Amino acid sequence: MTNNPEEDEKSLDRRIYLLGTSRFIRALGRTSSFLFLPIVLFQIYKLNLFEIGLYSGFATLIMALVQYYSGILTDRIGRRKFLIYIPIPVAVLYLLLGMGVIYKVHVIYIITIWYSTIFFNALQFPAIQATIADITKMSERLTAYTIVRLLVNTGAAVGPIIGAFLGSINLGYIFIITSILSVVELLVLLFVKETHQKKSKLTVRGINKIIIKERFLLLFTIVGILFNFLLRQRGTTFTIYIYGFKGISIFELGIIYSLNGLLVVLFQYPIFRLIASRLTYLHWRAVGSLIYAASYFMIAYLEGFIGYMFIMGMLTIGEDFVSPTTETIITSVAKEETRGSFIGFYNMATSMGNFLGSVFGLWILGLFINVPDIFWFSMAILMALVGFGYFALTIPYRQYLNSDALK
Repeated sequence: MTNNPEEDEKSLDRRIYLLGTSRFIRALGRTSSFLFLPIVLFQIYKLNLFEIGLYSGFATLIMALVQYYSGILTDRIGRRKFLIYIPIPVAVLYLLLGMGVIYKVHVIYIITIWYSTIFFNALQFPAIQATIADITKMSERLTAYTIVRLLVNTGAAVGPIIGAFLGSINLGYIFIITSILSVVELLVLLFVKETHQKKSKLTVRGINKIIIKERFLLLFTIVGILFNFLLRQRGTTFTIYIYGFKGISIFELGIIYSLNGLLVVLFQYPIFRLIASRLTYLHWRAVGSLIYAASYFMIAYLEGFIGYMFIMGMLTIGEDFVSPTTETIITSVAKEETRGSFIGFYNMATSMGNFLGSVFGLWILGLFINVPDIFWFSMAILMALVGFGYFALTIPYRQYLNSDALK
């Protein structure tokens, strides 16, 4: 499976760039919101590791359930309604969240508003990903997802620095700027017309019957659940670990996560060309998983701002191999009328890994906080096993693509 990146870019629908721009604006604000909310709970509200993990875990469950049903719904009623209606309540909710943090209202208020933002963000996500698949040919799809992701990570590179600056004044300002950017996102999405013409008439039960018969999708999802459990440790767990126990400041934390976005922008396109030139997407997903494993292993040996910058660099390279392939693989085994549903199903199922990773990751880290090497070694070994699992899946994936299943 090969692509010619130059030809694919020239032939891409201009709506890909509109979607990418909207995702850039979205990432500019929401990356900081996701990054610093655990800090708000830890620093302002004095929650312990298990409580933060539990709240974060339930957030992923909400996201999972909403994405599953919104994926089915976007196949039935189209994509555009989800694109243009969602930013309005999101903007209001982030404004309320920011004001709540500034005035230090009760933590239940903060959690409730946070969960509400999760609900609406999850409603929109399958529509965005399915829209990209709608307006690209199979040969263009990896190129399109890569371009969008480059724009997302440009926002993710700048966002944490802005967030760290605003957070040094007051953490609530991070959420207020996210509210403003949500309005700007809406203005861009207004230019994206409906892309889904072949509306699905399938019910939830009908979709479930189709999914149960999709052997490759089920196997890919099972491995994805464990992968997401382990991937979660590079998020909230790593953030709380280096901030709460290793002395990294908020400003340094913002720079570390900005490095993630910056390196994605620098290396994603060369890595994309490598992915597109040989082997299958699953081979490279396996390579990325092994790089993640090596990164977790290094957390046990490196410390300090420079050490964590190096680790973030390794994590980013792993991300560059893994992230563009997810939706490309899923939509490559789905027909047009089931793309949103398949994306929603995968996100729902693998979010169980996110939930367990959030809750038990921080809890287990707390148990081994005096000997954290054991925790990070364990995560590294399990992630390596996931990498080998993806290697094993390359055989059924090739068989599926060569079959008549999508005709």
